[in-house]
Amino acid sequence: MLSVIPLGFVLALASASCWAVLDISRKKVGGTMSATGAVAGLMLLQLVYINPILLTGSLTQVQGLMGESLLAGYPRVPLAYVLPAGVSVMLNLAANFLFLRAVQISPLSLTTPYLAFTPVFTAITGLIFLGQVPSNYGWAGIAIVCVGAFFMNPGNKEDGPLAPLKALWTERGSAFMLVVAMIWSITPILDKGAAEMTSPIWHTMVLAGGVGTIFTLSRRVRDGSFGPLLTEFKSAPRWLALGSLFAVGAMAFQLSAYSFIDVAYVETVKRAVGVSAAIAAGYFFFGERNITRRLVGAAVMCVGVAMILMAG
Repeated sequence: MLSVIPLGFVLALASASCWAVLDISRKKVGGTMSATGAVAGLMLLQLVYINPILLTGSLTQVQGLMGESLLAGYPRVPLAYVLPAGVSVMLNLAANFLFLRAVQISPLSLTTPYLAFTPVFTAITGLIFLGQVPSNYGWAGIAIVCVGAFFMNPGNKEDGPLAPLKALWTERGSAFMLVVAMIWSITPILDKGAAEMTSPIWHTMVLAGGVGTIFTLSRRVRDGSFGPLLTEFKSAPRWLALGSLFAVGAMAFQLSAYSFIDVAYVETVKRAVGVSAAIAAGYFFFGERNITRRLVGAAVMCVGVAMILMAG
């Protein structure tokens, strides 16, 4: 039997791996689809995967690993669930749109590293709203992860030591991604509470369905019909299907991990793995070069994650 802390990190690592594949899929679909179309497709397809899981749980009442199993079926939804879930949906509307725009206009390996700043923002919000205080090793690990991310984007040499920061003003995709990091530092706090009231898989469905439906309806209003959006969906069906599948896994594992370890730790592990995977994907799948500095930054981030693991 795994103890509580190791199980939490196993779930966090599983979530991080799924997010990494999802990032590659979003970059792929972003090359042939608009940001709104890509987000709508990736979100709505998640419902195709989630509903059979919930239905199976309702019919079988299977008990799972975390008490409230991923196969626990359709839960009773308390009224208190509406507020955190609704706010999270609205914040994720902005975050997902900006994410797609960022990877459309800038290299994957120069944008996703800025998501590694999320743990610092998350640690602060977790401290304020949840009373979760990282240990000294935990704070040090979070800080090291962010230092590694900071130096991944070299910027212009003539700008000196602050070149990575100044690069935010010249690389719009990086600036967009930093805003995404800020937004995604708030949503885990909301998602943790919402998932505890229902279940991880149910809340995953609500987020996906809410964001996907709003984007789809906005396109219907803008285009006058669903035709243009459906045409976009047909341009990258395999990547949409793959991305949606891993999106379900990413959110389900992430929300489950919150029950075992602090939100800030989950976010740090997720970002460290995600950034390293983004650099590798940029090189092997998207032809991005000059990644030596980014690899060094990723190695520094892994040291930070090791310190968080040591913190227990």
